[in-house]
Amino acid sequence: MDIFEGCPTSDLAPLAASLQPLRAGPGQVLMKQGEEAVSFLLISSGIVEITHVGDDGVVIVEHAFPGMLIGEIALLRHIPRTATVTTAGPLTGWIGDNDAFVRMVHIPGVMERLLRTVRQRLAAFITPIPIRVRDGTHLMLRPVLPGDSERTVHGHIQFSSETLYRRFMTPRLPTPALMHYLSEVDYVDHFVWVVIDGSDPVADARFVRDEADRSVAEIAFTVADAYQGRGIGTFLVNALSIAARVAGVERFSARMLSDNLPMRTIMDHYGAVWQREDIGVITTVIDVPRRRDHGFRRDVAAQIEHVARQMIEVVG
Repeated sequence: MDIFEGCPTSDLAPLAASLQPLRAGPGQVLMKQGEEAVSFLLISSGIVEITHVGDDGVVIVEHAFPGMLIGEIALLRHIPRTATVTTAGPLTGWIGDNDAFVRMVHIPGVMERLLRTVRQRLAAFITPIPIRVRDGTHLMLRPVLPGDSERTVHGHIQFSSETLYRRFMTPRLPTPALMHYLSEVDYVDHFVWVVIDGSDPVADARFVRDEADRSVAEIAFTVADAYQGRGIGTFLVNALSIAARVAGVERFSARMLSDNLPMRTIMDHYGAVWQREDIGVITTVIDVPRRRDHGFRRDVAAQIEHVARQMIEVVG
């Protein structure tokens, strides 16, 4: 299982000894939303359906597959179950109680991977925020999901070679490994907002924290060709600023092609002073814009901050 990759056998043996084998038939309810959390599940074979009913009544259905961990969110956060888990067919695996969970999270390297998994699963349960951009277009804002790279590459929305060139500063198409990196994030050191039209991603903005100075993060954003010129880039930078403040980021750095006028214009609005790094490449550092500079309605800003806190402060 990926969560235990590289862990020495000596660390895993006590955990394995505390787990109980599970065999379940199709349609068996393993966990119910709202009930007390007393166990977690490691799937060996089979698939489970995860159903979450939001406070607004919206039902979200996800699936978990062999090698995945289920039930960890409630145990980590000391809250009731956040979803109902039902087998989609015959299933085998292992069940652990609270004591086994404590043993697991103290295995070196496991807690970091576990938190990443929890944040990605929570992102799937978050109801997207309705937004209206400058030209009146109604879209939705949400955190990035692991499947967004696939939806971007094979979706209905087109990102031209020029748009991709400005974003990645290379004429080559992004590799599958890069696309995986761009959507498999931890929401703390690498945070991404995605704008969707229906189910299709049409734009994204991200910050990646500087390892040497955690108060600084590099930002970048991409807007599909048909959606450019509508104020989506500006909206995303402002939404990213709210998330950055929650995460403790104080300054944004940016590196781009000198002819990337749309992004330069947005950064200029916040006082960017440009430095030449290489032929055709410029850089800048700005203070993270404050809420008074965003122009968001108070309710929209509050929704964005609430979702950002859900992702960044997932474990209290």
